[in-house]
Amino acid sequence: MSKLTVDHYAVLRKPLESGRQSPKKLAEALFLSVPIVWLLYVLTYTVGSDSTNYPNVEKLQTIQFSMTVVISILSIVFAVPFIYKKIGWLQYALTVIVSQFIFTLCQFTLAFFFMGQQGNASGEILIKLTYYAIILGVLILLVTSIRFAILLRKGAYKKGSSKDVTRSKFETKSYVPIAVIASTGFFLLLQYTIRTIQFASLEEAILTYLPLLIAYVTIFVLPEQLVIVFCKIRFKEFNYDSRGYLYSLESTEKNIKNG
Repeated sequence: MSKLTVDHYAVLRKPLESGRQSPKKLAEALFLSVPIVWLLYVLTYTVGSDSTNYPNVEKLQTIQFSMTVVISILSIVFAVPFIYKKIGWLQYALTVIVSQFIFTLCQFTLAFFFMGQQGNASGEILIKLTYYAIILGVLILLVTSIRFAILLRKGAYKKGSSKDVTRSKFETKSYVPIAVIASTGFFLLLQYTIRTIQFASLEEAILTYLPLLIAYVTIFVLPEQLVIVFCKIRFKEFNYDSRGYLYSLESTEKNIKNG
C-alpha cells in the first residue's frame, strides 16, 4: 500500500471535499462525544450491570472509567482550533478511536451485561460467548481489510478512472464474502446464545443483539477510517491549510473551502 500514489486514494477524499469530515466538523463531533461517552458509562454500570452475572464487573468498570476520562480530555483538547490545525491527522485518528469506543467497545459491554442479567446465564457461558463474538469481529475486520486492499490495488478509488465509474458495481460484488462470513458468524453466535440463554422477553433480546449489530457495523468501516489516517500522514492532499482549505490534488485546481 505504501507504493501506491495519492491518485489511488482520490475517492476517499470525498468526505473531506464535502466538508463532512473537515477539522471544524470533527472538532464539533469530538466535543459532543464527551457527554455521550459519560452517558454510556452511566447506563452500562447502572442499568447494564444491575444483577448481571458477567464476571469481573468491578475491574471492567475501572478500566472503562479510565478510558472514558482519557477520551474526554483528548476530545476537548482536539476540539480547540489552535491544536487541531497543527496536527490534523491526529485529530482524525482520535475521532476513529472515539467512534470505535462508543459504537464497538461500549456496545459489546452493554450487550453482554444485558445477556448476563438472564437467570440461566453463567459466567462461564458469558466468557465463552465473549470469545466467539470477538473472533467474529476479528474475522470481519480481516476480510474487510483484505477486500479494501484489493480495491485499492485495482484502482477502484482513483478519481475519474474507469474503475471509479464501475466502483459501485465492483464493491457490491466484493461485499459478498464479507456478508457470508458476517451473517454466518452472527447466525452461529445467535444460535448458540438462544440454546444456552433464555431471554425473559423480546425487549431484553433486542437490547442484547442490537448493540452487537452496531458494533459489527462499526468494525466494518474501520479499515477505511484507518486508510484515511494513513493518507493524512503520507499525503498533503488529505490535509487542510491554516485557513481551512483542503489541499487540491492538482496545483491548478482551486482549493475547496470547508468551513
